Amino acid sequence: MNATSGGSEMLELFSRDSSWEQESSWTPRLALTTSEDMVRGLFLQSGLRAIRALGDESLVARCASVCGQASFFDFFNYPASVLVRMLSTAVPPLVRRHGEAEHALWLLGNCVGMDFLESESGRAMLMLMRGEAKRLMNHLPAAYQMSLTGARSIQWLGPQHCRFVMARDFLPASFHEGLLVSLLERMNTGRLHVEGLQTGPLTSEYDITWR
Repeated sequence: MNATSGGSEMLELFSRDSSWEQESSWTPRLALTTSEDMVRGLFLQSGLRAIRALGDESLVARCASVCGQASFFDFFNYPASVLVRMLSTAVPPLVRRHGEAEHALWLLGNCVGMDFLESESGRAMLMLMRGEAKRLMNHLPAAYQMSLTGARSIQWLGPQHCRFVMARDFLPASFHEGLLVSLLERMNTGRLHVEGLQTGPLTSEYDITWR
């Protein structure tokens, strides 16, 4: 198998909504994590709270077990593999409860975003953004950098239209769709549209417009 075909097969796996229903489908993504890929404890805590809100305490306990701990220090860094293991455990039961994998992941991302906005850091960010969606989008690459491994950039296509590009990101596009919607809904926006596309095993982009 050459590198091109291997990359295509991995992208097909990561793009197929139904693949996320099985814990084993996360294994290739887990294998791509390295010791340099980190996630902030605040993000992991929000993930556990989202799993509790969408699932139940027994699922939270299962996720804590595979992560090796039940709580995280907000401003400590943890291996990104912890986040992948958490989601690989949580998503299959959540799919059975909420429907398709894409929808379950969207709900998870949305809950994580809303939980962040209720934190001290989230409230401070909202004050700085002053309800301006464009200001928020320009700030997001740096905000993401503080929470998750990888790189993000913004390409402006119009005054209220941008493309948000992510590289070396271990979360599915539908998760980020839900998260981005939760943040942008707190801005002065109307007719908000966020559409994500998985462009590679660890790359994705999001077409974002508002009125």
